[in-house]
Amino acid sequence: MFGKLIKRACLVLGLTAAQHVGAFTLWGPLESWQTADLDYSNPPGSIRYYYWWAANSFDIVENGGPKNFGQGSRLTTPIITYGFDNTFETYFGAKGVAAVTAAMNFLNGLPSASSANLNNFPTAGVQQINYTAQALGLLDLKSTVLWMMAEHMGLLGETHIYDMRARVNYGSEACDFEYFVINHNYDPGTYNPSTYVNGRMYDYSIWDGCPIGISVGATAIFPEDTTATRYSAVATGQGLALGAYYINMTRDDMGGLKYLYNKGNYAYQMLDSNSVATPISTITSPWTIAGSTPVTNAGISNFVGLVGGVEKITFVKVNYDSLLNTYFNPITYKYTIPYVTNSKLYQLQVTRTVTAPDIIFTAADLVIDDATPPTDTAFSRSGTFIQTPYVSPGGGVLPSTIDPTELVILNNVGPIYYNMSPHFLDSTNLYAYPVFIWGSFDGTTNAPVVYPKGASVAELEAEVLQGGSQTSSSNSWGPVINTNSTTTGTGVSTGVVAASVH
Repeated sequence: MFGKLIKRACLVLGLTAAQHVGAFTLWGPLESWQTADLDYSNPPGSIRYYYWWAANSFDIVENGGPKNFGQGSRLTTPIITYGFDNTFETYFGAKGVAAVTAAMNFLNGLPSASSANLNNFPTAGVQQINYTAQALGLLDLKSTVLWMMAEHMGLLGETHIYDMRARVNYGSEACDFEYFVINHNYDPGTYNPSTYVNGRMYDYSIWDGCPIGISVGATAIFPEDTTATRYSAVATGQGLALGAYYINMTRDDMGGLKYLYNKGNYAYQMLDSNSVATPISTITSPWTIAGSTPVTNAGISNFVGLVGGVEKITFVKVNYDSLLNTYFNPITYKYTIPYVTNSKLYQLQVTRTVTAPDIIFTAADLVIDDATPPTDTAFSRSGTFIQTPYVSPGGGVLPSTIDPTELVILNNVGPIYYNMSPHFLDSTNLYAYPVFIWGSFDGTTNAPVVYPKGASVAELEAEVLQGGSQTSSSNSWGPVINTNSTTTGTGVSTGVVAASVH
């Protein structure tokens, strides 16, 4: 035991000496050990127990999990198309379309991976507060999309700096456990494990639900500086608060993208099913690849091989009408990426044809009425991966490809008033006031935009004043925000379990 303690001390000292002041977390398919009792979203799309229930806080449900270094997933196409169906346009209107487009245009303005200078990106203050929007309980549409796209490009946030790896009962007491905690956070300069994100050092404490009959163990993550906001990175969905909006990506957000999409970062990956690969150089032997399907003498579908990063993701808006989708004109584009075979570097030309937008924004009723309590869901989104057919004989995990297609569904129900028997049974005696309302706003003096498209700030203010006079449970929804600050890291989930009273 003493020997183990010495080894641990040496490891800690070694990590401390190697650490810098930032890091990122990579995203990919869940592994077999990433189970619900270790507080992962397993099955995908389910609630992480600690961040939702035990902390009386909010959590973004996840469609995958954090990955070890070298195992993170990424997109293999540099152009991602997006569009809006009739349900979105009916509810959000032209201003909603403009808000999503503004998020995409901001991402399009980011530098390529090889040219990105991380010193040009801030480590703090990227989240600002519009106090009118905060008072009205508005969730910013543009900022929510920015977070979703950070995930879609392969990043997770600060809730995975430390993760539970093992939880094993020992001895005769039911709630005595030994834990393994691992670091899923990597410095963008050295790629060493790090306990920092954007200049702030994080620590953890272990929470276990066994004493209350819940078979879940989790790492509760917090900054060591108790005066600091809890989260800073755009990739941390839990950090987006009501009334808050992003003005930039942080240094460590960009550091993660720089690592993933650098052309010199080679990973064994499969292209998506809409892509056909052809060689630019005249080579023969590489085209007999296990798992790939020949199409012609010049092209391969289901291509798999050692490819470099695409440098930059560009989001392109396309016209789309789900009611009349026969009028969508297929789009074909070509790009090249570096490719290594037989220890030589080549250029791989890829032809990709899409018959519908990769990302489709829609709106629907997302109230979950079979939950206890009922859940008012802000949005849901799909997230799947394309895994290579190669299986490592040692059991190692290879990077997957993020499927470029994603369905985003935004809640078009609300506001919702929460009543509870026997005492909270009418509109003048509410258990809790509506938990979020979609909006668009920034740091100007312009009034926030409120959705649906026919709503007005004046009407919402009247509703807030009415709701504010009601009795509300101390355990009801609502982030605590320091109104003396223009920044906040207080979490509000904008995911599948985004807005509920618990």
